[in-house]
This record gives sequence, C-alpha cells and structure tokens, in this order.
Amino acid sequence: MRLFIIKLGGSAISDKSRPLSYREDWVRSLGNLLNARLRTGDRFILIHGGGSFAHPLALAYGLSKYRDYDQLVGISFTSAVLNYLSMKVTLTLASVGLPIYPLRTGSIYIIKDGKPQLLIGPMHMIELISRGVIPMLYGDVVVSDEGFSIISGDDLMLDLGAKLRPSASIFLTDVPGILDTNGNVVRELTEQSVINERDARHIDVTGGLMRKVRSAIELARYTRTYLCAIWDLGSISRIFNNEEPINCTRFLPD
Repeated sequence: MRLFIIKLGGSAISDKSRPLSYREDWVRSLGNLLNARLRTGDRFILIHGGGSFAHPLALAYGLSKYRDYDQLVGISFTSAVLNYLSMKVTLTLASVGLPIYPLRTGSIYIIKDGKPQLLIGPMHMIELISRGVIPMLYGDVVVSDEGFSIISGDDLMLDLGAKLRPSASIFLTDVPGILDTNGNVVRELTEQSVINERDARHIDVTGGLMRKVRSAIELARYTRTYLCAIWDLGSISRIFNNEEPINCTRFLPD
C-alpha cells in the first residue's frame, strides 16, 4: 500500500479575500484525480485548512491565544464553521466517488507542552484506510495546556507524517510552489537556503508562510515533501508516480 498525506490549504479551497467562499471546482478536479489513483491501490489521508471560513472568526475572537471565558462562544462559532467547511469538502469529494471519512480534529487531538498529541493510536488511521475509506482532518480549536489553542493543518501534516511515514506528503495551495521575486518556482528548498535567499532577497518567506516552510522542511526528514498548486494535476500525478514534478517546490532536510 502506498500512502499519501495531502493538505488542501485554506487558499486552495477558498478565496481568503472573500469570507465563506469555496473553490468547489478545484476541489472537485482534485477529487477526480484521487479517485482514479484510489482505484490503482493508492491510499490517502486528507487534511484541510480553515481558509476564509475560520480565519475571520478566529481573528475576531483572538483565538490564537486563549485568555478568558468570553472567547468560548468564539470557539463555538469557529468549530461550527470548520465543521461546515469539512462537510462541504466531504460532499464535493464524495460526489465524485471518494469515500471520505471526516474526523473532527478537536475530538482526537490536544496540544500538550506546546505540541500536538494524538489521543488515538496511529494504527486507528491505518485501520480506517485498510477498510477503504479516506480519513480527513482539519485545522481546529483544541484543548491545550492554556485552555484552548488552534492546531493548524501544517501541525497535523508534520505529526501524522512523522508517525506514518507516507510515500509523499503534499501541501496544496493556490500557487505553484514557493516563488522567487521574479515569480519563478523555487524547485528545492532547505532551511539554510531559505535563510541565505531571504538575506539576498531572492524569495519572500515571512509570517505564516515561514512557519509552513519550517514545518515542511522538518517533515521532509520522514517523507518526500512538496508544495504544489491544487490545480496543477500534472505535477501532483508525477509525485504519485514517484517522479519529480516540474512546477512544485520540494523541501529537503538540511
């Protein structure tokens, strides 16, 4: 069995400039590809981001750090809208024949000592996959030492990738990899090259993207790891075929 862990980033499934927008066409096209691969024996775990559904609410209620009781209603709203998005993705993918098995991340993960902790054994994921379904998780508000914290899809990618060692892990966004200042795809990236190229101002990796890059580079210690555009089905297919994609960024451990 060849296992792939794929993250549908928030920008891949929604337009972050428009609250509650949903890129159904892109999700459906990816689903058709995955369905064809499923029939060849490939297996998948999917993770999706919150995009324009959860981020506005999380920002409005300050959920990046739990402080007081007044935030609890914000947790309710954010959890509800994430579940709503998960159902939309599930229905789109199921409509093209994918047996998606959605899991609420907050029910199976906590954050302890600042790190994600899976409350079920990793073998439970393998059991689900062996029964033919595709487990799907998402970034969520979960119990933590501070009360509640946000666990990102990137955190889940790293944790599950390290535990399950898939054939490849793929971050999907709305752009074809990490781009340099000329708009060209950076084909390979290590942490040292990020530091050097940032100093030379060849690439702009800051803020949330920098955190994603660091997670992806660490994940590359356990599995082939890429960042691609969700609409670039040719590149994604090459990764499934154990070939190097042309228009994606591959992350390499230092």
